[in-house]
Amino acid sequence: MDLTETLGYDILKQDGDIELRQYGSYILAQVEASSDMKGATYSGFMKLFNYISGNNTNKAKILMTIPVTEEQVSASEKIPMTAPVTTERSSNDLYVISFVMPSNYSMETLPEPKDKSITFRQVPPHRAAVIKFSGRMKEELAEKKIEELKQWLRNNHLEPMSNFIMAQFNPPWIPGFMRHNEIMVEI
Repeated sequence: MDLTETLGYDILKQDGDIELRQYGSYILAQVEASSDMKGATYSGFMKLFNYISGNNTNKAKILMTIPVTEEQVSASEKIPMTAPVTTERSSNDLYVISFVMPSNYSMETLPEPKDKSITFRQVPPHRAAVIKFSGRMKEELAEKKIEELKQWLRNNHLEPMSNFIMAQFNPPWIPGFMRHNEIMVEI
């Protein structure tokens, strides 16, 4: 039985592998990483993993939650001082890797990271369109799924209100065909 806390949501509409979801508010710990997607994900993940493993001013261990997200962002886009658990990607190979913080924490009760590159963001309630898929999260597959989600949004007269976020739910040793991934975008 897996006891890992998962980011909660309500399904508003389902259409095959695509869902419209309503998310409540949550907190993200995030870090910027400049590399290719694989390198940025690894680098960002390790910084955030060290934070939840006790590399913070309280030496507190924080339970892992899922998903881990990554978003590609433009180098000119400034990341707020608080952030989600996501990885964002840009043409400049700048990514934001994020961990969702457990729901029992608030912005005031989260331990301060020793690594000052880690920031936090309170994400307000929002609606998102999400496409689910299996396999290893590779750039080509992510781009294909983003295009599928963009087409679905166009067909349903919906506009993306954020960058597309890549969400991974499994540890690296899980075989690709058993992995659960998502691409999500705020609408």
